[in-house]
Amino acid sequence: MFFATDKSSPNKFRGRLYLIAAVLSVLWACAPVPRPTELPKTPEITWALERFETAEHLFQEQDYSKALAIYQGYLRLFPKGPLVDTALMKTGLVHMAVEDYPQARRTFHRLIREYRKSSYAEDARFNLILAYYKEGNYSAAIKYAGSALKRAKTSRQKFRIYNVMGYIYSADKEFKNGIKSYMKAYQWAKPQERTEILSKVKEIIPYLRKSELNSLIKVYRKRVPGGYLRLQLAKERALEDRIEPAIKTLSDFISLFPHHDEIETATALMEELKSRLLVDRLSIGCILPLSGPYRAFGSRALMGVELALSQFNSQPDVNPIQLVIKDSKGDHNEAARAVESLALKHKVIGLIGPMITSESAAIKAQDLKVPIMTLTQKPDITKLGDYVFRNFLTPSLQVRAIVAYATQELGIKKFAVLYPEERYGISFMNKFWDELLLHGAEVVGIESYGLDQTDFADVIKKLVGLYYPRPEKEEASPEYMEFISEFLAAEHEDESLFSDAQEDKPPLLGPLDPISLPDEITSPAEQQPEQEEAGPEPIIDFGAVFVPDAFEKIGMIAPQFPYYDVTNVYLLGTNLWHSDKLIQTARKYVQDAIVPDGFFLGSPLLIAQDFAKSFKDVFGISPGFLEAQAYDTASILFQLSNRSGVRSRITLKTALMDVKDFSGVTGLTSFDETGDVDKQIYLLNIAGRRFVQIRP
Repeated sequence: MFFATDKSSPNKFRGRLYLIAAVLSVLWACAPVPRPTELPKTPEITWALERFETAEHLFQEQDYSKALAIYQGYLRLFPKGPLVDTALMKTGLVHMAVEDYPQARRTFHRLIREYRKSSYAEDARFNLILAYYKEGNYSAAIKYAGSALKRAKTSRQKFRIYNVMGYIYSADKEFKNGIKSYMKAYQWAKPQERTEILSKVKEIIPYLRKSELNSLIKVYRKRVPGGYLRLQLAKERALEDRIEPAIKTLSDFISLFPHHDEIETATALMEELKSRLLVDRLSIGCILPLSGPYRAFGSRALMGVELALSQFNSQPDVNPIQLVIKDSKGDHNEAARAVESLALKHKVIGLIGPMITSESAAIKAQDLKVPIMTLTQKPDITKLGDYVFRNFLTPSLQVRAIVAYATQELGIKKFAVLYPEERYGISFMNKFWDELLLHGAEVVGIESYGLDQTDFADVIKKLVGLYYPRPEKEEASPEYMEFISEFLAAEHEDESLFSDAQEDKPPLLGPLDPISLPDEITSPAEQQPEQEEAGPEPIIDFGAVFVPDAFEKIGMIAPQFPYYDVTNVYLLGTNLWHSDKLIQTARKYVQDAIVPDGFFLGSPLLIAQDFAKSFKDVFGISPGFLEAQAYDTASILFQLSNRSGVRSRITLKTALMDVKDFSGVTGLTSFDETGDVDKQIYLLNIAGRRFVQIRP
């Protein structure tokens, strides 16, 4: 409902002040020269006024040098003349226009000193303030503004001085004094001017420190801009998760300013904060597909969550967590309804899941401002909002791990890619290629195959240059080489052979191809009877082949590589390779293959061994990746919700963003600035009849 306050440098105020100063200067410069009735209409005065009008037009046309020459010419000819104050005022404004502020100040000072009773004296004082500001001398500008205020006699004079002081204080980041100055201007302003002043006050209120907000609230209480100040203070407290003080401030706002233009904003914020107070900080929601086509996945993930809950609540000195479970049924609408029920009815502080239907659930969770930890590979899921997180094995994590290992540990710089023509394969292929570029490596061969394809001979032959016939490499005869030499010599001596004049004529010779030469100078070797020759050798200029597909398909592809002499290269895969069935069907052909995964049952890591044992003791089966991922996700949320500083959804969100290297069974887990998972996943190697962990 509300957003964090942007307290970046307020350069916009300097820009606005520059604008107002320029506008004021132009207004004064363009004002018609008065023809004082008390001055006699002598030829001298008439001539001077005509010259001044010419200077006005030159100024408007930005021909400042000629305009300045006219005013300075008058000052030289008539140093004591009746229009000296006018000439000084206009001269100062020209200096302002060309940004010669020191000279402008000297001119205005002279006018004030020598012509104190001039009708221009007050304007000169005001322009002195602007000149100091333009030089960046804010303290001098404010000091002189204070001096000008003492001489100000009319409400208009006071208004414009206080108004410009508001700009200057704001440019100098003295926002509290800026607001005070604006409100002084507000007192002297005309009714139609007050709206503009309040808009400037509202612009700088977010830049106030909390102590300044409290101080100004005491000053203005029930007066303008007390309502805006209280609303900002409530927002600040809400951002700090100080819910009760924020609600108290909003209550004061609503009672003191029932007809305020921000009353709807204040009311909505109060409702949101009240809902936060009702959040059960020890209640976590869980949404999984427990029925429908994906129930097998949901059931396995739920076992991981329940094991984490049992272990956490059995610890001494913890506040027990309550888990509220909802069935998404693998349906997007059901998932969204489950989020709404858990957030509004059960008041959970955070959510685990869902799977498959993550997008609809994430959108609803973001709308309700409840942190959700999704279990999905869906691209860009965390970009749906700052309350959306992901803890799952993503294609990016897998590709990052295998490319880093292959390039840094194995020293491979050239790769081939063989991928299925469907979304999974295309996505992995693109990510793999992009990651290689980041590591200074390259793809030197790439081929795709169909989903139903079982014979991979053609794509492998294409990958290594065996599919298309290669042009025969013929040795040229001595006679042919002598012929070519003579031709090149002739070309060098007679450049006219290829001059522009010859472009439309038939070439003197055909293509330089041995086949086009006369029979009598064909290589003798070519005249021998044909003999059976061995087939061409495969071109293997890569050190590894990446195949993003399931283990069933790899069992068919891998045996065909050595058939075409594609040997001594590493096979790289995805977590879909991680199956003992792959070794059973293609053990001989997948040795040393490198496979990433989110969990490894045979890991030597103690934390993984303990988890695997506990899981089997409780459920009677060994855990897999889904169970491990759900276990870690639940553990993170359970631990964070038990922290003393986590009392609401916004503080849970902040705590999640701060998670760095959480030690779990799926590796060290962190979250990036978007809420997406960042971890060093497992890397496995096929050695003999089993997978072996090589990282971490």
